[in-house]
Amino acid sequence: MKEPSIMVILGLVFAAASPGGSAQLDHFSGYWINVDPEASGVTALEIGVTGLEVNVGAWGRCDPEECYWGSANSSIAYGPRIDSDLASEATALSAIWRLSFGETLMVILPSEPDQIRADVYTRFPDGSGRSAYAESFLFERREGDRCFQDLPDPQLELTGIESYTVSGKNFTRYNLAVANWNAYPPEIFEAAPDLPPCGLNPQSSRTWVEIRDQDGGRIYGFCALNHPMNLTGLWFSVEEGEGPPESAYMVMIDRRCERYLRSNEVSIDDLSTPTKSVEPTDSNAALPANLQAMMNFQRFFPL
Repeated sequence: MKEPSIMVILGLVFAAASPGGSAQLDHFSGYWINVDPEASGVTALEIGVTGLEVNVGAWGRCDPEECYWGSANSSIAYGPRIDSDLASEATALSAIWRLSFGETLMVILPSEPDQIRADVYTRFPDGSGRSAYAESFLFERREGDRCFQDLPDPQLELTGIESYTVSGKNFTRYNLAVANWNAYPPEIFEAAPDLPPCGLNPQSSRTWVEIRDQDGGRIYGFCALNHPMNLTGLWFSVEEGEGPPESAYMVMIDRRCERYLRSNEVSIDDLSTPTKSVEPTDSNAALPANLQAMMNFQRFFPL
């Protein structure tokens, strides 16, 4: 999309939008959730304001997970006049993304208190013949939440396997670790009693972790991790006589911000024999710490 055509579209958009009035630029700042949880387009926005500079990040509906579009290629604040004081008279924001599926222009306008409206215009300059289209969404502010926009995908590693026995049954545990665990803020692993519980645990963490096989099937899950360092102690088990998956990956699910981060896949064939044997036990108290934390999760969310 060339800049002249963008400006033409912006002119038409602002002429048609007729915003209800000005607002302080800080009014736009924050994390915003689409009021329609089933919306098929833009699901969330995070708008940062530094002085007169704005930065807009967006999430869109994908299948089956949310897609983070990233920060807009350009984000601009507008006032009602050429001499407007944007800090106190901001009328609208615009944000432009150039994505793999097309080019998107978003115009963000103040709406009701603690709400904003986003008019979204998408076109496809790839010669596919798909029609450009327009959508409009209403968002409400989500207070107290910080949704970190630029978190990297987890870098998953298979660190070893070991055998152990529980209640007379033999298992092989495959140990996994996230190499870049320290890239994640502790806030996303805080207890979230206001979100749905994990089984009988009402203090489960804001972010849950799922281990999935090469076909996307859930193998195991963690809902009580309380610090990013816990990402170095992930694992899943296979009972003796059952074959492990060909490969595995993990998904971090930030339930408060409805964000998904997917890791790389690791081949389970990289290690074929146990590297450590754990003493047999029939007591849950003697299980590894992470297994104790997962008992409720596995009980209420069985494989």
